[in-house]
Amino acid sequence: NCLVVTIPGEIHDDMLMKIRTDILEKVQATKVRGLILDFSTVRALDTFAFNSFTDTAKMASLLGVTNVFVGLQPGVVSALVDLEVEITDIGTALTIEDAFEQLWGIASFQDETEDDADEDKETIEDDDWEHDSEEE
Repeated sequence: NCLVVTIPGEIHDDMLMKIRTDILEKVQATKVRGLILDFSTVRALDTFAFNSFTDTAKMASLLGVTNVFVGLQPGVVSALVDLEVEITDIGTALTIEDAFEQLWGIASFQDETEDDADEDKETIEDDDWEHDSEEE
């Protein structure tokens, strides 16, 4: 009942809307209760892209999903703080395992039965975003 999205190492502005749309469609179509955005491959992140991801997380939150950003690199974190980017109300973790532990600590995750879990085991692949960007 958790969607894990690995953000591609190189993010282009035209990819941001596709990523957002894919995430929100998957959240709406399934019974996910948690969203983990994995930034472990991202070495540079500008304020526009970061704000786009935080806005996406807020949108998912309005749909009843708890969000955790994971794998933010020290250089990215330093740059975001230096640029005074708004970082309140964002759950963070060092690793995906830590993110799952944070989400497991929320009562709604523990109440979920196996029958309610997402049966399709579908994931959103970053290759889809790159392919869509190349077509446009």
